[in-house]
Amino acid sequence: SLFFFQASHYGATNCWRRKHWRKHKSLDICLKTLVLDNYRGLKSQINFATFFIRNATKLENMIFTGGRSNGNAYFIARQQKLLEFEKRASKTAHFHFTTKKCYYDWVHIKDVYDLSIADPFECTC
Repeated sequence: SLFFFQASHYGATNCWRRKHWRKHKSLDICLKTLVLDNYRGLKSQINFATFFIRNATKLENMIFTGGRSNGNAYFIARQQKLLEFEKRASKTAHFHFTTKKCYYDWVHIKDVYDLSIADPFECTC
């Protein structure tokens, strides 16, 4: 199963964690792939990701997609420490930090004929 989460806007807080953390602390989450888009390493994003790292026992891949700093060795090392990968529920999980290929937030459909291509939502910049 795949779960895709995209951060909505800058400055948003993660009220979900405070509200539901205790209820789901021992929940066995059977999620195989988790993609966090627009990941910048904010505290709310770290808390959200840590919840799945600690509770998703079937997790195989977790992908953090974000800005140019996501490819920076210092950023990755710092995130590995903050996300507490050593306390993960799935010992076979792989974590990937990638940069966004396109920073244009709108869909790349300019004409109705663009819908005839294989993936009209893929970036063609």
